[in-house]
Amino acid sequence: MNCGGSGFQHLGLKFPKVSEAKIKEGKFLGPYIRQLMKDPVFESKLSKKETAAWTSFKELAENFLGNHKAENYRQIVNNLLKNAYKTMENYR
Repeated sequence: MNCGGSGFQHLGLKFPKVSEAKIKEGKFLGPYIRQLMKDPVFESKLSKKETAAWTSFKELAENFLGNHKAENYRQIVNNLLKNAYKTMENYR
């Protein structure tokens, strides 16, 4: 995620008790991630590529992690990897 972007700034506002260093490193506990998954404002602050990666992550969390795996879990994992890689290319 772009550390100067509005998505990153939103994380700081939403979780003021989490240090900026932890946010930059992406160290979030489950409750924070679940809050973000329900936060439409966060997604609106992301770039197109960040939104694609975030949507893929949410799909993975809902359909692969946990007690059940969707039948198309391989496709879900591949989508996440593809979208996350595209996003990371922007920040090298």
